[in-house]
Amino acid sequence: MTRVDSMTFAHQHADLLRARAAAVEFDPHLHGTYSVVVVTNGTAHIRSGRWSRTVHTGDVFFFNPFEVHAGRSAGGPARYDVLYPSEAFLDNCAAATRPGEIRTLRTEVLARNRTTRELVDALSAPIGGDSARIEESLRQVLRECRFSVESPRSTPMSIARTACRLIRRDGPHSTRTDDLAREIGVNPSHLARSFRKTIGIPPQTYARQVRVARARELICAGFELNDVAQMADFADQPHLTREFKKVFGVPPGVLSRGVRQPPR
Repeated sequence: MTRVDSMTFAHQHADLLRARAAAVEFDPHLHGTYSVVVVTNGTAHIRSGRWSRTVHTGDVFFFNPFEVHAGRSAGGPARYDVLYPSEAFLDNCAAATRPGEIRTLRTEVLARNRTTRELVDALSAPIGGDSARIEESLRQVLRECRFSVESPRSTPMSIARTACRLIRRDGPHSTRTDDLAREIGVNPSHLARSFRKTIGIPPQTYARQVRVARARELICAGFELNDVAQMADFADQPHLTREFKKVFGVPPGVLSRGVRQPPR
């Protein structure tokens, strides 16, 4: 079960959301953006469909958009900062993409080095502060990472991400595996295997998490929570709160209050 001691949010930049947290455990979940996680204190066991590893203080690790991952600290709560850069932010750090292509971050973990130490030092400032230094340090870290650019149908991860985009486009009522497979142009059993191999959860669960990712975007855009619940296809605001807490470990009001503070 997800167990979070604390979490705060702030916009460092229009294309860069930041979270600071202390947590014991996170159930499998996903985010709609890239995630750059900086361990500031402690040790944790992290797993995803792409990699599984123990990370330590000073390490930086990475997830792609819609990559399901989970973690558990070793001992007490692990403390960490997460930076959620947009695709636009990544355009300055990695290979450009053409319409329809998918950029995938291949690097799993960067062990503590000079570049990661600079990012850790930049993040030591109060959350929401020293944006320019954090942005430049993050760019340097991302320039040390490996990326690939693929056609949407070339890999299991790409198939899952394509299905996710279709779910986002069509809403929660178009999540039948047969319908998704027909739209993508693959066999339903192949789509199901791709989900289980790469994501580890069924499309219906994936769709619920995608709605949380959509809710996060809307909250960051300044919408009220009751409007977010409706726009992201939740039954009501309490339904949004329950699903949001499964992903972030805190209610959506924490994010809403954090991003209402303008980036400095």
